[in-house]
Amino acid sequence: MDLKNEMQMFLSMTIIIILLAGCSQPAAVIPITPQAAATDEATEAAIESPQPNWKVTDAGPLIFYPGSTFIQTPGDLQPYSAIRFTVSALKGQQVSMWLTTEPALIDLPLATLTIMDGSGTVLTSEPLVYWSQVMAADQTLTVEIKSLASEDILYSYKIEIPAEVIDPVAGEVYEPIETSLCFMLQEEMATALDKDIYTESQAPFLDVVGREAGQGCRLTATGTGVDFSDPWSVVNTLISTVGAGWTQSPDYAAGGGTGSVAGLYRDMALMLIKVNWKPDMGVECPADQPLDDCGLTPEQMIYTIEIDVAQNTAGFSMDGHWVDAATGFTLDLYQDWKQIYGQHAVVAQDGNKIDSLEASINGWLKGQVATVKFQSSFTDQPGTAEITYLDINTIQWKIIEAPAGEFYLPIEATLIRTAQ
Repeated sequence: MDLKNEMQMFLSMTIIIILLAGCSQPAAVIPITPQAAATDEATEAAIESPQPNWKVTDAGPLIFYPGSTFIQTPGDLQPYSAIRFTVSALKGQQVSMWLTTEPALIDLPLATLTIMDGSGTVLTSEPLVYWSQVMAADQTLTVEIKSLASEDILYSYKIEIPAEVIDPVAGEVYEPIETSLCFMLQEEMATALDKDIYTESQAPFLDVVGREAGQGCRLTATGTGVDFSDPWSVVNTLISTVGAGWTQSPDYAAGGGTGSVAGLYRDMALMLIKVNWKPDMGVECPADQPLDDCGLTPEQMIYTIEIDVAQNTAGFSMDGHWVDAATGFTLDLYQDWKQIYGQHAVVAQDGNKIDSLEASINGWLKGQVATVKFQSSFTDQPGTAEITYLDINTIQWKIIEAPAGEFYLPIEATLIRTAQ
């Protein structure tokens, strides 16, 4: 190869090496430059957006006045601030809390409740403005009201703890009725009393007589002795209007000079009507005499009228035609809330004895056992039996107190639900 060709080959190889070197160098710095830029951006963002410094005020324990079942207290919160306090309740007491804010927003609450039990376990999820639960054990709850707003807000906090204690297992027996029905009852109550009605489609529900609780619809009105003559008259007005078509239970009727209550049921729902009055704030009555003998003017008598309605959550019904194939004993039963009623029939002694009577069964359900009075067609003395719900198609009959005289209902029987 001559010298000219050697020089051309040398120049060509040099150019290729330079080009290869120029192409490979940027590949080494591509991941480095963006990484450095990302770190700088993150550092700048951290400097521009520091973590908020929350200010929590410890307000200590809430103390109820003697005889009082609720506390309502106002307050104010700045952004990134909260107030914390404790409240104690007994096992079986229903504890309920409400939080409202100003200005009120429908879609986005401006503050939230955070509730913790004695072990520090959080019982709630945020945001939350209403909470109600029956205590499973003696408990000291820690409650925080935390601002979610970017400006100063006003709030109102209410807590309600009735004195009554129930079995915690019965704390979720009732659930709210349909919202449309709640507002329909509200309209009927407003018409009956000619008053504005405050409506809560979900509120605590406590059946003191049945010792059961849950959630329900609550309707509340207020007035004075100028508007209402006496508590029982108001109760009767509401029974005949809001309670039209419902059955009144005598077990729930009670009253006195300053208050009256009634209970009505329909299908699986229970309605509780409560009317009471107390002296206006600042009015003092002698402690040794009843309030209704205090000589108050009608304007000094402050009335509170409340209707609570809830649906029993029992997942079964004893409605139906039941047959014991072994004895031919039949029961035709109907269930209205907790009332179990109906009639029986049994053929004995090869058809020589037919024990059957209309409206011969009547009693009340507790849990899955109905305790009923029954009437044989052969004696005028009633007996007592238990009807136990076993499953959707099976009930157990057992006489626990036999009637005096002749009767042919079996002492025990297992009945199957059949088409009539």
